[in-house]
Amino acid sequence: MFVKRSLATAFLAFIPAAHGQPVPSFDVASVKVSQLARNGGEGSSRESVEISRGSLSMSNVTLRSCVRWAYGVDDFQVAAPNWFASERYDVIAKASGTATKDELRLMLRGLLAERFKLVLHHETKELPVYALLVGSRGSKLKTGNTDAPSSMRPNGGALEFRNMSMAELAERLPARPFGIDRPVIDRTGLPGAFDFTMKLANNDAELKSSLERGESERDSSLFTVPLQQLGLKLKPQKGPIDMLVIDDAEKIPIKN
Repeated sequence: MFVKRSLATAFLAFIPAAHGQPVPSFDVASVKVSQLARNGGEGSSRESVEISRGSLSMSNVTLRSCVRWAYGVDDFQVAAPNWFASERYDVIAKASGTATKDELRLMLRGLLAERFKLVLHHETKELPVYALLVGSRGSKLKTGNTDAPSSMRPNGGALEFRNMSMAELAERLPARPFGIDRPVIDRTGLPGAFDFTMKLANNDAELKSSLERGESERDSSLFTVPLQQLGLKLKPQKGPIDMLVIDDAEKIPIKN
């Protein structure tokens, strides 16, 4: 059920942004605890985020995912309580007219502050990272279709990537199903999106077993050769990471 903006929400629209312009806000929004997560079973942890020019639909998402999307950061950049990654919610929100993706991000920030009483701050930390780099012999990646969505799927012991940018690949590597043991920063300098395949095993059963073992052991060596075959490599470094540190938030959102 949608509700029109309260006075508090309307007032958020006029909080000055860093560049001196008003921060936009949603015209109507619904934020609820996810029933899919409560019921459990298959799909109870599957998230979905869909956007259009004036609306945002987030299904079965964690608050951690909401913060990541709203601020455009990677998972390792969010320092939050454990429940940020376990409690799940449904968010459906619409602007009064059309809105860009960046405007929808700003609107979601205001919505999280209003409904969850979310308070956070930025903090720079020097952390161990992997730099994703182009190898000495150059990239062997094939340019993808920039108009198509990015995707990844298993196929015969390999992972097939379609229309995947290097920034997206770097973001995926520390997450499931890879589980590399530190943040990965894209420093390839390669713009655009690419189609490529990582051969990791002889069949899908071996692939699943290898990925599960690698994730459990936080072992990046599984990907050394496949990345080299693509003309890429991971190099351990330390680097300044802009962190979002959660100061306060409520588990149960304010009623719509």
